[in-house]
Amino acid sequence: MSKYGAVKTECAFGHKHASKREAKRCYDLTMLERAGEIAGLQQQPVFKFQVNGKPIKMDNGREAKLTADFSYVEKGRKVVEDSKGFVVRDFPLRWALAKAMWPEIDWRVV
Repeated sequence: MSKYGAVKTECAFGHKHASKREAKRCYDLTMLERAGEIAGLQQQPVFKFQVNGKPIKMDNGREAKLTADFSYVEKGRKVVEDSKGFVVRDFPLRWALAKAMWPEIDWRVV
């Protein structure tokens, strides 16, 4: 169990998730994809932050990035989702940066 109470959970399709909430959302999205309501469902899409084409690096040398829970296409528009029980640490900053850098994407916290 994590310090915020999340329990790693496997969804009905065998994917491993950081929480029960995320596993349930994976199931729901997979069913929507099978029904043809959404397309191109991806898990753990990564968005790397850059300025003037150069990656932003932290003091430890790692690239600054946002890893969301899911992405998919709905009615011709890309959607990126993150399942949150608690909004912690630097998530609000990373989410705001991603929304500013990729305004064509529909960003959702569920």
